[in-house]
Amino acid sequence: MSPPSPPPPPPTHRGVFEDFSTRRTALIRALTTDRDEFYGFCNSETEILCLYGHDDGSWEVKPPEPMVPTMLPEPMTGINLCRNDVSRVDWLSIVAIHSDAWLMSVSFFLGALLTSDERYTSVSTIKYK
Repeated sequence: MSPPSPPPPPPTHRGVFEDFSTRRTALIRALTTDRDEFYGFCNSETEILCLYGHDDGSWEVKPPEPMVPTMLPEPMTGINLCRNDVSRVDWLSIVAIHSDAWLMSVSFFLGALLTSDERYTSVSTIKYK
């Protein structure tokens, strides 16, 4: 039996900002440069899907995690359900709005252990990105 892995180090305001920036870049790429590929993944006849921006700069469309506590807040579910009911531009705008909200929730989740001053610095940095 291997020893348990050590807990991750506490976040810093710089780490929260870097996580935000990397995930944001991934989501922007999914909604702009890779929009045709992204649109193809979001078939409205399949199960409910979510758009995930990962901290390594990649993006992924997959079903939400099962009903267990996850490491991060979940993004909006069902991005594929209204895809065929609105124009492509409107649909991408809706997904972008919800992706922005998800990015902020992840940042606040990661910043929960920061001091008040560090949270202020983190939010100010993200606000002016």
